[in-house]
Amino acid sequence: MNIKHKYLILACVMILVTLCFFYFTGSMISNKIKEINRVDNKIRVEQEKLNSAKVLNEQLQEVSKVIVNSITKDRSYSSEETNAFIKKLADLADRYKIAVNTLVPKEIDSYGSKYIEHLYTMELDCTFIQMGQFLSDLESFDNIIKIKTLDVRPLSQDKKNVAVDLEQETRYKVTLELSTFKIVKEA
Repeated sequence: MNIKHKYLILACVMILVTLCFFYFTGSMISNKIKEINRVDNKIRVEQEKLNSAKVLNEQLQEVSKVIVNSITKDRSYSSEETNAFIKKLADLADRYKIAVNTLVPKEIDSYGSKYIEHLYTMELDCTFIQMGQFLSDLESFDNIIKIKTLDVRPLSQDKKNVAVDLEQETRYKVTLELSTFKIVKEA
């Protein structure tokens, strides 16, 4: 064999080795990229689960506050609890510039010994938007609250002989009866 053939064979071997090198390197890189994508997807799924768990934990903490606030050993509401809740209602109405005409608390006899109920009757002058904001924020209180009655009437009906301006036409007289409950802790 002459030298040209040897160089030609050497060049072919080098080209073959180079091609094999690039093929196997590309194959390894492709496999590693697939592995990285698989791990990334797994991390993404686990991160979504973690985020869902965090949201659920926050929601359960809110529910926990309501439950803890609603358990008592007493057989009736204390005047401090009643006054504190009335103040929260009044502050909420004040925040949305709602006129509170009356706010009357009334303790209702407990049904057996399982829970106690306190009824609050409110008469408000407000718009639908103010009423919606009030009810939405009322939902976030740390108490068990049940709205028993929600009566909405145009304010202009109650004042028949008075000239009605445009602002008064959009205001309503809202009578709201809501109850708060406490669960009596068994001994």
